Amino acid sequence: MTTDKIIIKGLKTKCIIGDYEWERKRPQKIIFDLELEANLKALAENDKIEPGMLDYNVLARDILKMVTKSGYHLIETLAEAVADLCLSKFPVDAVLVRLYKPDAIKAADAAVVEIYRSTSP
Repeated sequence: MTTDKIIIKGLKTKCIIGDYEWERKRPQKIIFDLELEANLKALAENDKIEPGMLDYNVLARDILKMVTKSGYHLIETLAEAVADLCLSKFPVDAVLVRLYKPDAIKAADAAVVEIYRSTSP
């Protein structure tokens, strides 16, 4: 069980997201918080990023690239896709994805979905 975490807070981008016709016409702002559980001991010992280690800049870049090209209808589906990317491409044991859609509800700050996925069954 890993207790080490890297947290990325407030990762912002825009994408086509939503089920209503008007939502499909222009990109909307979305924000991610990510908590990545991984063994950080090797990173700390080496004091530099080696191939095969978790590089949070590369992870964030890959997420932004995937998300901006996506066109999901539901934020739940987008959160699953982000979790899958983290777990399949990076040395991460588990990920918590919190996705905010600020313009989803006029009377609220945001609609938020939070999912936790891990490589353990």
